[in-house]
Amino acid sequence: MRFVLSLSVATVLGFSCITMRPSFAQSCGPACAAPVAPSTGEILVPAATRAGQVVGKVVQATEVIQGFLNVSKFLDEAQKERAEKIIVECVKEAHFKVEEDLFGKGKSLPASDCEKPPTVKKKLAPDWARHLGILKHAVAFECIQQGLAKAFPNNFSIEPRYRREEFTNDLMLTDRWLGSKRPDIVLHFTRNATRIQCIYELKFPCGNAQSNPWSGEVQQQMAVYKALGGECEPVIITPQLELN
Repeated sequence: MRFVLSLSVATVLGFSCITMRPSFAQSCGPACAAPVAPSTGEILVPAATRAGQVVGKVVQATEVIQGFLNVSKFLDEAQKERAEKIIVECVKEAHFKVEEDLFGKGKSLPASDCEKPPTVKKKLAPDWARHLGILKHAVAFECIQQGLAKAFPNNFSIEPRYRREEFTNDLMLTDRWLGSKRPDIVLHFTRNATRIQCIYELKFPCGNAQSNPWSGEVQQQMAVYKALGGECEPVIITPQLELN
């Protein structure tokens, strides 16, 4: 028994069926030996060959699915530690780079100046503390984007904005500010930012003195992030204390 595959049918079935000409030297397996219909130029594919193609397609699909299952996951502990190391290094690099660019090598803003207006042309905030925080976040985010994109491109998001769906309470991504929360860095399930693994909040204490980042306001902020869910507790990262 023989089947005639037209181009349109072959396309639907997912096969690659090419009109054959006697002068062409094709490398296409058993189908090249099949006879050609004189009136249409279509390949007349034997049933056995077609069955073999179907089996081949099934095997390929199975391999793709298996590969997807293998890579679709949370980061394991070693991978998570590697991701955290990248984030910490970027936070430290951003802190020292911004301080050095503004105040000189090895120098920092005195803690007494943190609440004063920035003495720069382009002010990003009314005081030094917030001005430096904005600059350092931007530098750190760029560094983290580059580092994590190379190591775990499908398992992180920078500043994703979340909210709970009103009726189902499901976590969802949103561009709506009202009632939403936006953590700095999120490690998550492969290609699914709503399946949170860990949340990291970057803090850049102002001034040359090390300070405890766990203020009452920050504790409240982290409690809100914890309510978003996740496989681990939300973490603060600072240049001085690193993970804490």
